Amino acid sequence: MTDTRRHRLRIVIPAFPFFNIYSAVARTTTALGPVCVATAVNHLPGWDVEVIDENNCRDKFCPRDKNGHPDHRRLQALRPADVVGFYASLSSTLPRLHELAAQHKEMGVSAIAGGKHVDYLPEEALDNGIAVVCHGEAEETVTELLPLLTEAQSLAGVAGISYRDGNRVVRTAARPERTSFDHLPFPDFGLVRYAKIGIYPLSRTRGCNMNCEFCSVKGRPRCAKPERMVEQMIHLIETRHARKFFESSDHFTANREESLEYCRLMGDYLEKTGVSIQMTVQVRLNDARDTELIVAMRRAGINAVAIGYESPIDEELIAMKKGYLSKQMLEWTNVFKRHGFYIHGMFIFGYPYRKEALGSGPGVVLSTAERTKRFKRFIRKSRIDTAQVLLTIPLPGTELRERLAQEGRLYDLGWEYYDGQFPLYEPGDGLTPEELQKAVGNIMGKFYSFNNLWRIIVNVLFYFPLIVFPATTTLVSLRVQHLVAAFRNWYKLFFRTQSIRFGGHIVFKNWLKSFRRSDFLTKLAAAKKQLREKPPLM
Repeated sequence: MTDTRRHRLRIVIPAFPFFNIYSAVARTTTALGPVCVATAVNHLPGWDVEVIDENNCRDKFCPRDKNGHPDHRRLQALRPADVVGFYASLSSTLPRLHELAAQHKEMGVSAIAGGKHVDYLPEEALDNGIAVVCHGEAEETVTELLPLLTEAQSLAGVAGISYRDGNRVVRTAARPERTSFDHLPFPDFGLVRYAKIGIYPLSRTRGCNMNCEFCSVKGRPRCAKPERMVEQMIHLIETRHARKFFESSDHFTANREESLEYCRLMGDYLEKTGVSIQMTVQVRLNDARDTELIVAMRRAGINAVAIGYESPIDEELIAMKKGYLSKQMLEWTNVFKRHGFYIHGMFIFGYPYRKEALGSGPGVVLSTAERTKRFKRFIRKSRIDTAQVLLTIPLPGTELRERLAQEGRLYDLGWEYYDGQFPLYEPGDGLTPEELQKAVGNIMGKFYSFNNLWRIIVNVLFYFPLIVFPATTTLVSLRVQHLVAAFRNWYKLFFRTQSIRFGGHIVFKNWLKSFRRSDFLTKLAAAKKQLREKPPLM
């Protein structure tokens, strides 16, 4: 007999294991993938769905456990879920995911998971309380899977999943990549329960053809039509009063002509309505060569760019397969600055040289002090607004992780340390992981220093009256429009960056306190000893 009662899917985005540089912004946004899957399931007859983002769960009605996380046993008692789904793209959240999967298994709730981490390591998930792993894009997979899972029917006909059949792991045929996104509904952010969303994530492109060694996002870029993206943004602007957006595609301009068309359509809408938005996109640094494109981006309300600089050191850029060298980086950065973009620079410190390069001559492998000096010098000269300097993360599914494993350089440390703030491999040639971690703290501590507070005070006491109330202003000429325009100009030129940097100082100091209370250094010492005693690969 077919089950006619209503069912519920609860999708959980697990909490970060430590306070980190993402913690503050995570409280104002959410992950897009789980919302897209939840929206698809919400159109499935007989199913209700909700998303619980443990990093953005600020509503007073959310039941909490002793650690301040959502209490999933009480959630299950309040609104029983037949299936719980887990977002598993961030490796650092896997310990929390495994904990929650085991908890739901005790409660008799089937657990499924999807995301980059489990995509590459499905057996690990299946060994830790997950019944089914969804590979690739899951909107269609989950809608086919759920009715079969709740009715205990065979899953063999569902493409793009892994599950256990007795002691055997079954991986079904891969689901064809979607080439059109027009039939998918707009992501429904109202399904994210208990969250307060100030920055709305969007994505026009899936896949990336840059083939960076350290990145797990691969494949031919597939883009939604520009008209579809504009419709989605207008929907959010007019129904949820959204004004801040983050376009999370790895490369916003992967399809140049369609990106130009999107910018034209969005710019037309903003000019006609007078709406003002703030939008951040991720671009390649060499996009600065395309003047037509970056002018169109500014007209479309894109005021900030996140750029993966990775490193100002040529040897590391070559190892990463970035496709350009440091001599071009300052020139291209200045182009973005001249066009008024707020620039967030993303860097990887201490990128591992290939084993054959280690010890092959003086100057081949730079000292930590020299690397630190080059990073500081570049960040200062580039005049970027904010910087994110992380240690290299050998993520599952990357060429980098495979290389380091073959070279016998990976430390056996838990996934919770895979957030870019902890050393995870043997640097080689006399360098130590401790000094690499200390160097990152040195760079970030200098950039996000307490001195930014004094700069804020100077801005308020000197530049604010100079710009907002210039000498030519009289009581007769003073107008509200003048005050608003002058205030915005002062905020953009003098106050915004310094206030964000001082906020970064507070974040950095909080992380440092948390790190000093942790036992990471003890675990690192044990991992180093274990690696030294491990026999070499034959």
